[in-house]
Amino acid sequence: MERDLTQGSSWKKLLIFSIPLFIGNLFQQFYNIVDSIVVGNFIGEEALAAVGTSGILMNMISSAGLGLATGASIIIAQFYGAKNYQSTNKAIYTSILTFVGIGLIATIVGWLIMNPMLELLNTPDNIISYITSYLFIIFLGIVFVLLFQTLSMISVALGDSKAPMYMLFIASIINIVLDLVFTLVFHMGVSGVALATIIGQGFAAIACYIRIRKFMDYKALDEEKYKFDNHVFKKIITLGTPAVIQNLISSSGLLAIQGLLNGFGSTTVAAYTAANKIDGIAMTPMVSLGTAISTFTAQNIGANKSERIKDGFRFVNIFALGICIITGIIIYLFGANLLGLFIDGTISSELIDIGVEYLRIAVFSYVIMAFMFTSTGVLRGAGDVKSVFICSCLDLGGRTLFAYAMVNHMGRFALWLAYPFGWIVACLLSYTIYFSGKWNNKKIIES
Repeated sequence: MERDLTQGSSWKKLLIFSIPLFIGNLFQQFYNIVDSIVVGNFIGEEALAAVGTSGILMNMISSAGLGLATGASIIIAQFYGAKNYQSTNKAIYTSILTFVGIGLIATIVGWLIMNPMLELLNTPDNIISYITSYLFIIFLGIVFVLLFQTLSMISVALGDSKAPMYMLFIASIINIVLDLVFTLVFHMGVSGVALATIIGQGFAAIACYIRIRKFMDYKALDEEKYKFDNHVFKKIITLGTPAVIQNLISSSGLLAIQGLLNGFGSTTVAAYTAANKIDGIAMTPMVSLGTAISTFTAQNIGANKSERIKDGFRFVNIFALGICIITGIIIYLFGANLLGLFIDGTISSELIDIGVEYLRIAVFSYVIMAFMFTSTGVLRGAGDVKSVFICSCLDLGGRTLFAYAMVNHMGRFALWLAYPFGWIVACLLSYTIYFSGKWNNKKIIES
């Protein structure tokens, strides 16, 4: 299970480490895609639009927990890179207890804000009942979603990129089977799709915890390793709070743009939902490389080997550039065929046309997005979460301002162009900070 990223060839370590991350993230996208395929083909266009809108709302609730999980994973990776296994164990146990509590709170908060947020988003009346049915189940089991995502981040922080891949594969199989059973056999509609997601995530969370526990048991044998540590908890809060605020602001921005999108009707929302699934697959390699360089940075910062980070950063950027070119060509040429996977053949061609329109704009911005992920990944791994926070705010602010300023002049094209606009602004700042070298002094643990 162990993969020490502080030894050996930087590019080989990153390549081997990032491949399972990519496959795991691909399973995560596949996991989400199955929901859209089942909903789009067996329930209908309105239900597909509802699932897309629900994802934005669910992300807003989970973002607070994931922000803290980011802080926890950086701490764990730096402790692990420094070979301080006793502190690593305490950080893991403290993190798990923290996120169980957050998940339980998120259930209540989700139920409370669900209906007011749907009104605020100008949600089309014909999809509201679908959304509320879906979100009620999701929020009921969101603790499992948060816990699995947190445990996956902990595994990666320990240098184990294979565990999330294995667990997501199992969760995907469970999800596919239950999606079909709940939808086609029990006719549960979108509620069945949501229930399948929760069950799959719950199983994966339990399996991931068992794997982490088994691995770390022999690393620190003292009696204190399974106690809640207030000092570590304060570090998690201090480091994670900017990420929490960042994620909440980002989610609010997505909601603002979703509100504009909803104004174009359920057909446009459904087209965007389907296209966004393809977009998600295209982004998967870049997200994986960003996660890989973040963990690589954190472990090497902990081991006081910052020169390895610069070598790794050069490699992930070159690798990302090649992937973006290949991915962009495939999506540009075969976007309509890919969209057909998510949409029943009886639905009008307008939906396909709108989805292709979005994808053909998106593919030209993948390189900028990749460079933004890798540069902010280094800053995050070093513990410079404030800089990452500022970059994210610029991304969101630029995206939202562009969308609202241009929507009356460009229609839905303004929404498609808003994303690359935000990425460009954030990427310029993150690269400036990286080349300044100030991130190299952000180590957050004691040697």
